[in-house]
Amino acid sequence: MPNSIILNVEHLCKIFKSGDQTLTVLKDVSFAIEEGSACAIVGPSGSGKTTLIAICAGLERPSDGSVVFNGFPMHLSSEEELSRIRNQFIGFVFQSFQLLPSLTALENVMVPAEIRGENHARSRASELLKQVGLEGRLHHYPVQLSGGEQQRVAIARAFINHPKILFADEPTGNLDTETAGDIVRLIFELNATTGTTLMLVTHDRELTEQASRIISLKGGTMLSDTQADAKLPAR
Repeated sequence: MPNSIILNVEHLCKIFKSGDQTLTVLKDVSFAIEEGSACAIVGPSGSGKTTLIAICAGLERPSDGSVVFNGFPMHLSSEEELSRIRNQFIGFVFQSFQLLPSLTALENVMVPAEIRGENHARSRASELLKQVGLEGRLHHYPVQLSGGEQQRVAIARAFINHPKILFADEPTGNLDTETAGDIVRLIFELNATTGTTLMLVTHDRELTEQASRIISLKGGTMLSDTQADAKLPAR
């Protein structure tokens, strides 16, 4: 039985205006993502990849078209509703780790859960840091961690609220090849164990090859949409 659709995008367009100038970043983009799947968004710089996931995550508004995530019409939701949806159902990992420098690794991971008023934020954060191999770094500050370790903290933080979907924008972009490979394996291990849907913007070939779906953009339009059936487990 196929998985249900968690994200449905129809005829999405995004136009930025500056004075008399207009820039069309996305043109009539449509696709649907199944729950639990891993989708890589690829394409050259300026093709609209980051704008696409920003709209899907409710961080940007579309100029036209619709985005329905987990039954919520994101394109029609208020800013307050979007904030609630993001906090409750969505995780983020970025190229720049975006850790709070004054907080330890443990405290950084705890932040989203504490915002939600979770009672067991500390134990949950400790367990996630153990899962990402940082049980010995709980009380280290970001400046005391390597780039790979900081990204592991960011990934643990992204998963603390049990997100239904994780949006990752170039999650290995600031890492060396060996460290990037470790992060790729970690992301997909968590995808497999938690069932969280992945939507990844990447130039990383290893990340792309691990995805079960590849959407290619060029000039704001969808160039191709490929289901990587060969990578799915045999039934």
